[in-house]
Amino acid sequence: MGRVCCVKRRRIKFLFLTDMQLGAYASVSGLDQAMLEELASRDIHVRAVPKVSGFEWDSDRYREAIAMANSIRPDFVVVGGDMVDDINSSEQLEEVLRITHRLDQQIPLYWVPGNHDIAIDTVVPTRHSIDKYRELFGRDYYAFDFGSHRFIVLNTVVIDHPEETRGELEAQLEFLEYELGETPSGRAVIFGHHPLFLETPGEPDTYWNLPAERRAALLRLIHQHRVPAAFAGHWHRNSIAFDGAFQMVTTGPVGVPMGPD
Repeated sequence: MGRVCCVKRRRIKFLFLTDMQLGAYASVSGLDQAMLEELASRDIHVRAVPKVSGFEWDSDRYREAIAMANSIRPDFVVVGGDMVDDINSSEQLEEVLRITHRLDQQIPLYWVPGNHDIAIDTVVPTRHSIDKYRELFGRDYYAFDFGSHRFIVLNTVVIDHPEETRGELEAQLEFLEYELGETPSGRAVIFGHHPLFLETPGEPDTYWNLPAERRAALLRLIHQHRVPAAFAGHWHRNSIAFDGAFQMVTTGPVGVPMGPD
């Protein structure tokens, strides 16, 4: 449901929570075998459970995650995207913000946009959907410093599907190059919703990773500036993969799992 990590040189403890996706449990409940098999063909593996409505199942797990954060007291918390299942649901949004408010106010929290948060169709963002996200959660890509490290938040939804947001991809890549250039080599860490890759940097494009062409552009910058690690969610299961010294960490969900872990 989350991952606590420490970065070398100065001990930094952060909690990365992703994919609480309030409402997702109800959306995959009550499915018959044919529908479960169809989802499995798209690498979405969920259990057969009785039909429910609402988002109490998901809310319970997010409340547990926030309670854990208050208990272990990390230096900061990063919410890795897909906070809600339906960005058009004011009830889901209000519940996410209400539960998040339980986090001790002395613990900084940083939002990362997921495809369910910043794309109305949950896949392709538009200028309107990005503006709506910014009104609700703030900037969709930015950087912050802690200790001797710079932490860079990317909007991977635009990187995945830039076709309806002309200029946004280019602006974000320019931002990333600038931030890495301003950071001592080896002291930048990246957060995003989509993993660059799940197993190998040359793996085929799927719904779960970033497209190869843009993945390669990101990896060139990552290796040039010796970025040690990036953290993502989206896959709803865990993975740690490498490209040389670079570590791609994909973290399982606070909410509905889609694999055996």
